[in-house]
Amino acid sequence: MAMKNDNLLNLLLAYSAAHRARYLGHPGPRLRIMTFVKDILPYLLHLVKQVVDDPQTVISTADLATAIMMASLEIVSPASLGHSIPWQSHLRLAREIIVHRPGGLRRKHSDDQEDQACAFLWSWFAYLDVLGSLSGGRGQLGPHSSWVFGSGEGESDQNSEDDNQIDCIMGFTPRCVYILAKVAELARTCDALRIDPATNTVRPGWRPDPATAAEAIELREAAERSLSEPARPCRHVHATTNVVKWDRDQMAATNEAYHWAALIHLHRRVLGLPSDHDDVRVPVGKILSCLDRIERGGTAETCLLFPMFTAGCELTNDTARAAILERVRTVEKTGMTQVSGARKLMEKVWREGQPWETLLSTEFIG
Repeated sequence: MAMKNDNLLNLLLAYSAAHRARYLGHPGPRLRIMTFVKDILPYLLHLVKQVVDDPQTVISTADLATAIMMASLEIVSPASLGHSIPWQSHLRLAREIIVHRPGGLRRKHSDDQEDQACAFLWSWFAYLDVLGSLSGGRGQLGPHSSWVFGSGEGESDQNSEDDNQIDCIMGFTPRCVYILAKVAELARTCDALRIDPATNTVRPGWRPDPATAAEAIELREAAERSLSEPARPCRHVHATTNVVKWDRDQMAATNEAYHWAALIHLHRRVLGLPSDHDDVRVPVGKILSCLDRIERGGTAETCLLFPMFTAGCELTNDTARAAILERVRTVEKTGMTQVSGARKLMEKVWREGQPWETLLSTEFIG
């Protein structure tokens, strides 16, 4: 696809150059990257304006991939694009392109190359957008990630069997991403009520209204049902010549960790429970148990920043904090800038004893 689209190819080159430099601990080739990408953002902004004025405007899959990669590059390497536009704005732009694209972005499994590309982009952007909604601050991302549900609010375009297969791009099931998206929507609504804007502190004794609490309980039950499903890899894994090389236990542990993280966000940010409540402490312990099943320095570990951060912020024991900090620092060595930001925020939470949501600045947790 990139070989047929200059914008996407330039972004791939910029992404590779930025990551390689960070991985080696070298300054990034900022001037060269800016040269690669200088025309891309104006093109995408014009495309959105054009499709608003004329709904018949064609938005290609390559255009959509370009918008998603722009957001991804800003997350893993802030300011590499040569401007001060935050990653939240890039996610919003990509979402607008999806919303205005005929048919949106669907997970459709077939042998058709276009369908395969869209399925990959769905997984990639669902991960970025939903985790961004969970970590992007109060009101910074605009409308919630309803696009992930496909044709109907709260409904997937796929059957339940596909929804409960562990996606090899995200590291967890589509069912889990639907749950995370709904948790993010509730959390952002409740954060605006739970956190006093004048003091930027949590209002003592805050609890949600009965309707919100009932919705949260339904979500908790959905997460528990999803957790009870047996771990099954997606069809991409089955299509490989060597399925055995995929460690099913590590895949299952990663999927479980994201479910437990969803429950922590639900209990803390929506239901307003304290860190020492059993409904918070148990999921934290479950995430730590999941980490014990993940190889240190392995590929699966690099996918676990969100659960590690979520659990780490609730820890009070110095030994447990040191253990999770070690795992986060290992992931940090991969050269992804957002990991450093999350690690520093987690340590700030420990020093100041305040919830991470009240200390958040520009961090992307994922």
